Amino acid sequence: MGTPAPPPPPPPLQGGFGVVPPAYGAAPVYQPLPRFAGWWQRVGAVIIDGIVSIVFFLPAIIVIAAGPKEITACSGFERSQLCEVPTSGTTALGVLLYAGGFFLFLMLYCRRVGSRGQSWGMSATGYKIVDERTGAVIGTGRAVGRYFARILSAMPCYLGFLWPLWDSENRTFHDMIVRTRAVRV
Repeated sequence: MGTPAPPPPPPPLQGGFGVVPPAYGAAPVYQPLPRFAGWWQRVGAVIIDGIVSIVFFLPAIIVIAAGPKEITACSGFERSQLCEVPTSGTTALGVLLYAGGFFLFLMLYCRRVGSRGQSWGMSATGYKIVDERTGAVIGTGRAVGRYFARILSAMPCYLGFLWPLWDSENRTFHDMIVRTRAVRV
């Protein structure tokens, strides 16, 4: 039993042009240009994410508001007055719960943006964050970097957050730093 013979070469074309060239694959698929997320979409997403974040900080707020209190002399008033303030233990527990809530929120937010391209607010307002070169999701590490780059967007009088009003691709400073785009879904 031998190997089968290879197929015969294609016949030459009429007119002397030679043989039919092999196929080079499917025709290229052209993607439409992305539609960038608008400024109001992004503002709405930040507001929704802010509301969601309250859930993570609620235990700290409850402990500070409802925990044990002590009466101390208030400073900064003309007459000496007494004030009711949380005890040092209540304050310490509140700070621990706040830090834990922030870490949990940051972890879930960045994991969601990194793997799906959308936070809760972005999902509700209809856009996602993608890599500027590939259009793929950015991964958790870049999402963390993007989250903290928002501090730089806020520094010059929140100019980085207003920048999409003038930028042709509606990018914020933190989008430029991490090389991402906010595109409509």
